[in-house]
Amino acid sequence: MPPKTTPAEQAAINQFGAEVRRLREFADVSQRELGELTKTSKQQVGSIERGERRPSKFFAQEADRALNGHGRLLDLWPGAKRAQPWWFQKYVDIEAKAQVIQEFQPQAVPGLLQTQDYAADVLGASFPPVSLEEQERLLTSRMERQEILGRDNPPLVHFVIEEGALRRSVGNRTVMNGQLEHLIERAQQRHIQIQVMPFNRGSHGALNGAFITLRMTLLECLVYAEVPENGHIIADLDVVALCLERFGALRGLALSPAESIEFIASLKE
Repeated sequence: MPPKTTPAEQAAINQFGAEVRRLREFADVSQRELGELTKTSKQQVGSIERGERRPSKFFAQEADRALNGHGRLLDLWPGAKRAQPWWFQKYVDIEAKAQVIQEFQPQAVPGLLQTQDYAADVLGASFPPVSLEEQERLLTSRMERQEILGRDNPPLVHFVIEEGALRRSVGNRTVMNGQLEHLIERAQQRHIQIQVMPFNRGSHGALNGAFITLRMTLLECLVYAEVPENGHIIADLDVVALCLERFGALRGLALSPAESIEFIASLKE
């Protein structure tokens, strides 16, 4: 069930949709043509224009470019009005442009792979507690991040997840079974690989925490790591090289993608 939309948010969605329609008609572009330019469908464009669908930032960026909005649609994008830590928004913007994403996660299912129910429970457990309205905004943002996995040209993504993250009970049995089933479904996609690091592998080189590597171009790679209430994007060549080598070692130690699917299925059962 999608997060409840407040009257203020709905007004922002309506304003955005009306401006998309105005710019589209001024540019003499059909809904179908705009859908092709923004890698979405004619029906979704219509829903956005009518205020029935919350637009993603990717749509706002591509529509602004296609319709020569000169930043107008990005300024009106409803997501710009949501609470989002500046340090994490900077990462999200980079993530959307990455060609290859590699993530090691020992504590929880990675955000790009979370179901809405699982993510809602994780965000609800935040401390210090956040308001229900802020939880809804953060949940919407997290779900919108996942749109990069469904693009026509999605990044190649590879996850290594500790067994403990999969055994941790988040929500109730229904939530966890739904999350595990979602992981299995995602792992079937050609551009997504999921590997499980089982407990019986013992010590490994990333016991000091989660990290993400992002290949932006053939020559540029970055690393992202978090500490409480902050995150760091690292471009230092030595650190990047170390993290790439570390992730390669984790892949070699973890279960294979096929074995990992079987392992996740066994947890669901």
